[in-house]
Amino acid sequence: MKHIIRNTITIAAAICLIVMGAATAFADDGQTVYDFPGFQGSGTKQTGPIEGSISGDCWYDDDDDEEEVGPGGYTYKRGWRYSPGGWWFQQANGSWLSGGWKYVDGRWYVFDNGGHMQTGWYTDGSGNKFYLNPTDDGTLGSMRIGWQIVGGRAYYFNTKSDGTLGKMLANTRTPDGYNLGADGAMIP
Repeated sequence: MKHIIRNTITIAAAICLIVMGAATAFADDGQTVYDFPGFQGSGTKQTGPIEGSISGDCWYDDDDDEEEVGPGGYTYKRGWRYSPGGWWFQQANGSWLSGGWKYVDGRWYVFDNGGHMQTGWYTDGSGNKFYLNPTDDGTLGSMRIGWQIVGGRAYYFNTKSDGTLGKMLANTRTPDGYNLGADGAMIP
């Protein structure tokens, strides 16, 4: 009977490690984990909801006896990592954020389906334009709001948390009284 239990536990652990291993194909324990994306960034964490948990455990043991068989729990250090494809955010359970907007440590970011953080201009599925900080200043990749100078032109991005936070305004007047053209740039 112990042989069957050991085999079942070993198979369950192997499946768990395979699933987690596939989700962290380019992560390894020796890889540097950053609080913020960007090699030069040294921003301050903001308070707010955090995606993911602080730790994760892949091991499930329902009998709690003294004899432990298997690898035990395995957790990942939660944080930003860099690979040749760009910056990505690994959660404590080994998965990473992907597929759209995610709120991480007080800031909004966009991740592609492969899990890489996006920077620069971003247009969502509804045609709304946003600007994700392309500068390595401690806020790399985060949604920009308010007035931003991009390519020598001034644009205004919604500052209200009304479901359109960060959306570029166009063909309208800003809250502080400036007119914006069809391309969103301020009309001189």
